[in-house]
Amino acid sequence: MTYYSVNLIVYIISIFLAMIALNCFHFDRFLRKGKQKEFYLFYIMASCVFGYLFAQFILSFGTFSSHL
Repeated sequence: MTYYSVNLIVYIISIFLAMIALNCFHFDRFLRKGKQKEFYLFYIMASCVFGYLFAQFILSFGTFSSHL
């Protein structure tokens, strides 16, 4: 139970961190008029992807370091 709770919290925090990190890029330069919905869909998907990868790294690193 605790293991899954920690995993869920790490995933949520890492997705929010990915959203914050993606805010530093100026995507408005590449955004076409009338394509805001598609951009926000891309933004959410990219945040989930980067957040998932970062969370996997953190969780794997924690598991690996505990076995040393």
